[in-house]
Amino acid sequence: PELRTKLWENVNALQSGLRKEGFNIGQTNSCITPVYINGDVRLGMVLVNDLRENYGVFLSLVVYPVVPKNVILLRIVPTALHSISDIERTLLAFKTIKIKILDGTYEKLSKKIIL
Repeated sequence: PELRTKLWENVNALQSGLRKEGFNIGQTNSCITPVYINGDVRLGMVLVNDLRENYGVFLSLVVYPVVPKNVILLRIVPTALHSISDIERTLLAFKTIKIKILDGTYEKLSKKIIL
């Protein structure tokens, strides 16, 4: 029971923090936390690479045809073994990538990717 309690503490902290930062996580009742962002697969690849390589956040990328075209779905899976510090670092990373999304940093980088 302690692990289940810790898991949901982490999930609730992550999901409420993402919502507070203005991210669309839809309606989820799962530990798997979706983050929906407008953009194409190239933008998604740049986002995921930055989060993984520069912020240590492991997540998966889901794109069309699983989600509509020009929608990126990032899937984050918090566990009971994560600490609140891990959740806070993840939220800080998302706060930082939001700035890069809004200022066009990722859009410029994504144009360099050849599929």
